[in-house]
Order: sequence, then C-alpha cells, then structure tokens
Amino acid sequence: MTWLTLRQFRLSALAVAALLVALAAVLLAVGRPVVPATDPGLSTDDSTYYYLGMVALHVFPAIIGAFWGAPLISREVENGTHRLVWNQGVTRTRWMLAKTGLPALAAVVATGLLSLLVTWWASPVDAIATENGPAALPIEPMIFGARGVVPMAYAVFAFTLGVAASALLRRTVPAMAVTLVLFTVFQVTALNLVRPELLPAEQQLRQFSPHDTTLYFTGGDAPLELLAPVPEQSWVLGQQTLDRAGNPAAVPAWFLDCLFPGGLGNPTPPPADHREKQEACYGRLADEGYQQRVTHQPNSRFWSLQWTETALYLALAGLLTWFALHWTRRIS
Repeated sequence: MTWLTLRQFRLSALAVAALLVALAAVLLAVGRPVVPATDPGLSTDDSTYYYLGMVALHVFPAIIGAFWGAPLISREVENGTHRLVWNQGVTRTRWMLAKTGLPALAAVVATGLLSLLVTWWASPVDAIATENGPAALPIEPMIFGARGVVPMAYAVFAFTLGVAASALLRRTVPAMAVTLVLFTVFQVTALNLVRPELLPAEQQLRQFSPHDTTLYFTGGDAPLELLAPVPEQSWVLGQQTLDRAGNPAAVPAWFLDCLFPGGLGNPTPPPADHREKQEACYGRLADEGYQQRVTHQPNSRFWSLQWTETALYLALAGLLTWFALHWTRRIS
C-alpha cells in the first residue's frame, strides 16, 4: 500500500520539489535586499520579490489542497479503482491513512521549506519594519500568514479540506473548485474575525491633543472621528472614542464648530490666534472626559499568535480527516 502511494504521488512531489528549487535559485541569484536603517526603503525589484514571496505563501496551501487533496478519493471513484483496492483485504481506514499520510507530510515539508526560504530572504526588511515602512510588521495580517509556522498549518488544513471535499463530492473538478472557494473564504473569515480574538487584545487610553490627533471626516450623522496615535510595533485592531463614563460616544457637535468657527468651506485664512483656540477646544474636550481607546496586539505576541493559530488549524484538519474517513465508509 505504501509503495503504491509513493508511485502515485511521485510526479506531484517532483513537480513541487522542482518549483522550490527554481524559487530558491532565483532568490539566491538576486540576493537578499540591503536596507540601510538610516534611509529605509526598497528598490522596485526588491519590492516585487518581497510581495511575490508573500503571495506565494498565501497561494501555495490552496494549491496543495486543490491538486493534492481534492483528487485523492474522487479520482479513484471516477476510475472505479476503489472497488479493486477495497476488496484486496485492505480496510478503508488503512487505505485512507496510507493515502493521506504521505501527502500531508510532504505538504508540511514543502510549505515549511518555502516559508523558511521566503523568511530568510525577507529578514533584512522584517528586521526594520515599522507601521509606516519599509514594510508591514510581522504581526500585520498579510505578513503574519507568510511567516513562521502557520503556513504549514494552512497547508495541512487545505489538504484535508480537499480530501473531505473529494470524499463528499466524488468528482475531481467540483472538489477542486469547492476546496479553493472554501479555503479562501475561511482564510478571509479567520483573518478578520478569528485571529484578533485568539489572544486577549491590549487596550490603551489616549488623551486628545492638537499635536498628534488626526481628524477623519466621514459625513453623515457623525461627520467627524478622531484618531489617536497608535502604539509602536503593534497591529491596531480599532479605535473608539469614549465619554466620561467610559461608554462609546460620538465626537460632540460643538467640537467641530470650535475648531472651524467659519465652517469647513470657509476659504479665509485662520486667525493669528488659531493655535491657541485649537488648544482651548482640545482642553474643553479633555475637561468633558472624552478620550480614545486604542485596541491592539503588540508585535511581541507574534510567536504566541503563531502557535495558537497553528493549533487551531491543526484541530480543524483533524476534524476534516475524521469526516473524510467517515464519509469514505459510505462509498459503495
């Protein structure tokens, strides 16, 4: 059984190995980017390679799921070879474990090597990344999914998702399409709803000041929002204005009139005492108890979030494996 699995899987494994070797050769040939700390910035070519590496690690698990997982059972059913295999004294559970074990291990190794390669190449940029450049912090959503160990968990999850779709639909092309769609939907959902809640977020209360508060005009019933400076080295999840009681509140209507007594459309230059009047407006805002709550995940939690999210995806992969085993027993 193991020999047959190796024989059937060898072309897929060789194709991925060749892809990894080619990618490694390209990155070694161009060399790692040199980013001076005194004037951080990326050249056009380095920026292209940086973002292509990030995209590759987001797309690679989906390819694993669609091209390795989705055909696993459906191809046997479509060709009718499952009847021969399951009547040779091999139980369906043993057959399933043999068929999925090797590709799953190969998916982990291949994705791990790709993650290691991309992380090595991008490490000079990641080392000096800030909120404003030359690249996003490692804990920021798009970078986070292309670093560390989570890409390997994504690959295992995508593979088992493909196997489950294969067992359920028993048709290769529909199973591949469903795998790609569901994996993409789950990734977007996890990014926006799950990851921010994996660990309790930190909160900071900030006082408003004319020196560092950003005015954001939205229009509608609440035309003005205030944004406080974000904590350094953090993934900011949101900001909220609070009143004296600590409840979410809109910026009071008088504040806009206080800052711009002539209205936003007034083209006349500001008076000489404009700065003093601004100070008075912000002082009154503080006296009335308004402050800003900034919710964030510090960059120091990168590895804690990595391991937590990895455990979540591996648990989901285990459930999908159980489902695929259960559904395979129903195939006649």
